[in-house]
Formats: sequence, C-alpha cells, structure tokens
Amino acid sequence: MKGNKFIFSAVAAFVFIAGAVAAIYIFRNEIADFFVDIKARIDEKILSRNGEYED
Repeated sequence: MKGNKFIFSAVAAFVFIAGAVAAIYIFRNEIADFFVDIKARIDEKILSRNGEYED
C-alpha cells in the first residue's frame, strides 16, 4: 500500500509540474506584460518622488 501511495504522489507531482510549465509557456506573453506593467508603475512612483516629471 505504501508503494502505491508513493507512486500516486510521484505521478501527481509530475502532472502538477507539467501543468505549471505548460501554463507558463502558454501565457508567457501575458505574464511578461504583467511584469512590464508592474515595472512601469514602480518607475513612475520613483520618478514622482525625485521631483522629476516627464513631459
């Protein structure tokens, strides 16, 4: 019975990791856009604190 639990756990972990990799591959553009947007917001806050303004 212990052997079956280990095999089931190993298969479930593999499926989870494969799903995560597939999701990252499928949604890589959306993920990149999200982080670019976050970086732009951070840069905007840093510029507004320094007294520098964009025209």
